[in-house]
Amino acid sequence: MLNSFGRWRPVVAGVFVLLAVACSSGDGDTATPVADEELPGRDRLIATATALPVIDRPDDIPEGLEPVWETFAAISREYVDRSTIDPEALARGAIRGMLEALDDPYTAYVTPLGYQRQLESFQGDFEGIGAQIDSTPDGSRVIVVAPIPDTPAERAGLMSGDIILAVDGDDTEGWSVIDAVTRIRGEGGTPVELVIQRLGELDPIVVTIIRGTIPTASVFKRDLHDGDNNPQDPPYSVIRITQFTERTADELHTIIEDVKEVGSKGIILDVRRNPGGILQAAVDVASEFLDGGLVTYDVNGRGDRRDWTANSGGSALDVPLVLLVDEFSASASEVLAAALQDHQRAAVIGAQTFGKGSVNILRDLREDEGGLYLTIGRWFTPNGNLIEGDGVHPDVEIELPFDAEVDTQLNAAIEQLNFQLSIVQVG
Repeated sequence: MLNSFGRWRPVVAGVFVLLAVACSSGDGDTATPVADEELPGRDRLIATATALPVIDRPDDIPEGLEPVWETFAAISREYVDRSTIDPEALARGAIRGMLEALDDPYTAYVTPLGYQRQLESFQGDFEGIGAQIDSTPDGSRVIVVAPIPDTPAERAGLMSGDIILAVDGDDTEGWSVIDAVTRIRGEGGTPVELVIQRLGELDPIVVTIIRGTIPTASVFKRDLHDGDNNPQDPPYSVIRITQFTERTADELHTIIEDVKEVGSKGIILDVRRNPGGILQAAVDVASEFLDGGLVTYDVNGRGDRRDWTANSGGSALDVPLVLLVDEFSASASEVLAAALQDHQRAAVIGAQTFGKGSVNILRDLREDEGGLYLTIGRWFTPNGNLIEGDGVHPDVEIELPFDAEVDTQLNAAIEQLNFQLSIVQVG
């Protein structure tokens, strides 16, 4: 697939060089004229078209892409308003069309602005509203996975499961995640208006959010004491990972050291509403709890397999561990959950996960300054189960309604840790 990608770029560039010649040249072969009165209707139109100059087709067009060349040639030669033709717009339209034909919600064209904003989200603080989003299961819209804590999105009342119907008045039907991110992010202090459909509400809701600077801290901890339905003292520690960034593994390691200092008897690792992120970050997180071993493997379009393994010597190898997931846990979150489950390192509690198990890479288009967010493989669990479409099935499945007043999944995690500790004490 990557080799094919490498060939596409010069072919498209070559087409546009030739189109510029086609627009200005009047030379070329002509068909034999036919009198209009001899031909009725559609045949007359065909004869008129074939009488126009014919542009020789380049020899290096890959088989199957000839109609693309023919379409560009016809537009450049015959379109009534040739002065309005924008080669860059035509190129991006052709790219979008090819990607849409793949019917993959995770493969999309990224504009130059969107490309820069994607890089920012993985590297440092950025400006926007602070909401993690993904495609809806049918790929027709985008959905809020979770607002990031203490951000404009959370303060404006955006909730997990909100489907974004419009951004600043533009309908989002058919938008990719990249399209939505590009439109929703923007300079701090500026407003963006979202129309959302919320579960349980009949009518759409209009939410206006003032953008701000979004911190990229991704790991948070709180301790559960007696007042939190935890009979243990020292407490249990809940560690929430909101996404997987370049900083996540270092943040987690620091927090685990703090967990040891307070003497926590167990960890509840919470990746609910975590849409994923960088795969290597998820592997590094797993390395804190697994003493080596396979975390995941991916298989690309050529059938080649690549293994991702945990490092040995993690800082929390023996701490009792429970993992919380829900229907919004996706991608790298599912890789982590499956690894801890398959290695029997943690009981997984919650709802069946999202089922986004594709390997995606952001490729730059040097001629365009934009990029391609391209699916290049599929992830599998250590036991060989495909994550894409099916997700991870919890060991203890507990649904949590969006309007629930009690976190029954968290309570089940506490009960599981109590059970694990009782076994240790008896043993």
